[in-house]
Amino acid sequence: MKYLKWGILFTFLDFYIGRLNLLPAFVGMLILYGSLRSHEEPTPAEGRVAPLFLVLAADYFLHWIWQFENAVEELIALAVSLYALYVLFGEVAERIRPAQPDKAARLEFLRACMVVLQCVVFLVSPYGIQALNFLLAALVIAVCIALIVAVCGIRTQEAVRG
Repeated sequence: MKYLKWGILFTFLDFYIGRLNLLPAFVGMLILYGSLRSHEEPTPAEGRVAPLFLVLAADYFLHWIWQFENAVEELIALAVSLYALYVLFGEVAERIRPAQPDKAARLEFLRACMVVLQCVVFLVSPYGIQALNFLLAALVIAVCIALIVAVCGIRTQEAVRG
């Protein structure tokens, strides 16, 4: 769980000093990959999604050291990221459901909100409606914060047993 928590923090938070991001997303993706590999018995879905975190880490690393824009690459990275995080949060929810069903349900809801909101942002933002874009950005930030809080609120198996 600690790898998952750190990975989520690095993935969703940006902390800049000048132009340098001190919490780069590529580190978050590597930590999330490590969290998947730390399980004694990974599920088949975790095994399939783990390489995607390495691909995302490589992509985010390139963007971290060399700033460039490519709309197609950004769209593909967003789709891969949404899928990988959706699967990851689903697997986490299934692992914690027996001991923490309320937290599993919250995680399931938030992961669905994350995907729906990102799709709405993608479809609506090109129209340039500033008020709607601002509202959507605020909702995305709220869901990211809620995901961070939800993941950080999950108790480890040792804490549940003890």
